[in-house]
Amino acid sequence: MSDETFFREVNEEIRQQRVHDLWRRFGRWLIVAAVVLVIATGAYLAYRQYTVAQANAAGDRFIAAVDLADADKFDEAVTQLDAIAKSGAGSYPLLADLRLASIRARQGDLKGAFEGFDKVAKDTNAPKALRDIAAIRAGYVLVDTGSVDEVRAEVERLSGDSEPLRFAAREAMGLASWKAGNLDEARRFLTQNRDDQGAPAGIGLRARILMELVDAGTTPASAAEAAAATPAAPAAPAAPEILPSPIPLDLEVPAAPGVPDASVTVPEAPAVDVAPAAPPSPVAPVAPVAPIAPPVIDSPATTEAPVVPQAPAADPAPAIDPAPTPSAEPAPAAPATQAPPAGAPAAPAN
Repeated sequence: MSDETFFREVNEEIRQQRVHDLWRRFGRWLIVAAVVLVIATGAYLAYRQYTVAQANAAGDRFIAAVDLADADKFDEAVTQLDAIAKSGAGSYPLLADLRLASIRARQGDLKGAFEGFDKVAKDTNAPKALRDIAAIRAGYVLVDTGSVDEVRAEVERLSGDSEPLRFAAREAMGLASWKAGNLDEARRFLTQNRDDQGAPAGIGLRARILMELVDAGTTPASAAEAAAATPAAPAAPAAPEILPSPIPLDLEVPAAPGVPDASVTVPEAPAVDVAPAAPPSPVAPVAPVAPIAPPVIDSPATTEAPVVPQAPAADPAPAIDPAPTPSAEPAPAAPATQAPPAGAPAAPAN
């Protein structure tokens, strides 16, 4: 056996002894750690599945509560949202608080609505998106109930060019400044929304309308004073009530005016005397007609036909002087007739 082989065997035995010593000292702890790791992994998966199931259940309850609120069943919706806010999973408690504040705003409780929105806006554990949305909603409520400084404290930090909610924040600041009579500051915020091509259509339209009021120097206070100074127009008199007139079913249609009824007998006008006709003029005598010559009878070709004597010419009729025509005198004009009284007999004709 060489020295190299001897040293190799000794080194292997030493390594085996060290491994054996380590296992004897830490083997059980390694087993415990492996078991704990397996158990922890299973517990984590089970907890994750449980939280997902709870979140799904909370989501279903939240959707049901929102449907109740949309149907104006506020009492039932508030009851379910309160339960979600206290024992909901995930971000549903924050969403429930936001929805509760919205319901209070719809019911006219602006103070309670602002408290609900402000609570979520100042919750450091809430996601930034929810906190920003809550701040914008709180700023809109303060436009009607608070001052310009309070609105600025809520939303001015969100009016920067890099903020996704900058258009809503600028609108809230512009409205608050306009209501306070600070037209320069209102113009500054509203001009940004009006000129920004990325502004939503609704916000851009409202900005243009408000800018017209700002340019005209109109504020809510001046508009109220002008409305108070303008006398109210008198109320128009009520139109008289027209009652329908009863129409009998057997009502006959009256005849048109100026057309006599066929059933009424119109008395005949008296006959007018006609002037005598002029006597006819005497007719001149007609000349006698000449006798007609007898027909010529053909004879046979061998014999000559006797010469037929011609009839003597008729004497011309003597000229007859035309009879004088008596001039007819104009007939006397008929006397004017008057309509006889009703029931009088008709005059005999001549």
